[in-house]
Amino acid sequence: MKAVIFDMDGVIIDSHSAAYELLHDAASSFGCQLTIEEIKSWGSLSSRQFWHIVKDRFNLSVPMDELLSSYKVDKEIEMYKQIGMITGALDLLQMLKRNKIKIALATSASKKRMDAVLDMFRIRAYFDACICDDDVKHSKPDPEIFLAAANQLAVEPRCCIVIEDSNNGLNAAKSAAMRCIGFKGLSHVRENMEGADWIIHAYDEINMMRLTELWDGLSTEE
Repeated sequence: MKAVIFDMDGVIIDSHSAAYELLHDAASSFGCQLTIEEIKSWGSLSSRQFWHIVKDRFNLSVPMDELLSSYKVDKEIEMYKQIGMITGALDLLQMLKRNKIKIALATSASKKRMDAVLDMFRIRAYFDACICDDDVKHSKPDPEIFLAAANQLAVEPRCCIVIEDSNNGLNAAKSAAMRCIGFKGLSHVRENMEGADWIIHAYDEINMMRLTELWDGLSTEE
C-alpha cells in the first residue's frame, strides 16, 4: 500500500443530507415531481448523471447547462458549516500523513464544491492530488478519476486503497484494479457495498496495523 484515495461526498463530509433536498427543489422548478426517497434510491451520482436521468424520465427539452446551473450550489456550500466533517475523517487523514502514505481526493463533485470543502475545513494540505468531476470525461463507475489520481500520485493503481460510500465508486475502484474500503457510517446512505475488501461503519475502526493486515492479506491471496 502506497496511497489512499478518498471520495468526498459521504466520506469526508455528509453532503448527501443537503443535496437530497436541493436536488428535489431544483427538479421541482422544472415541473418534475420527484420525492426525496426516489432521489435517494438512485444512489450517489454526479450532477450530470442526475440530470440525465431526470431529463430522460420527464422528457425535458431544457438544455443540460441550464439544468446544471439551476442547482443552488452556494446554498449547499453554506450548509456545510453546520454539517461539518464526518467524525474521524480528519484523524484518519492525520494518521496517514504521519505514516507518509500518499493521499488523494477523487470526487464526483464540481471543482467549486471540492474547493469549498478543502478550504472551509482547512484540509487541502493533507492531499497530494485533488481531482473532481470537472477534470474527467467519464464519471464513476468509470475508473478514469481513480486512474488519474494514481497517475498524479505517481503510484501504480494496484498499490492504492480507495475509501468509498457508493456502489458506483466501488465499481470504479475495482475497475481501476484498486482495493476498496466501503464506508457505511451514514444511516441515510443506503448503498450496496458488497464486494468491498473491507466494510467499516466508523473511522476509528481503521489504524495502520489493520490497514497493513488488510493489504498483506489481500496481496497473499493474489
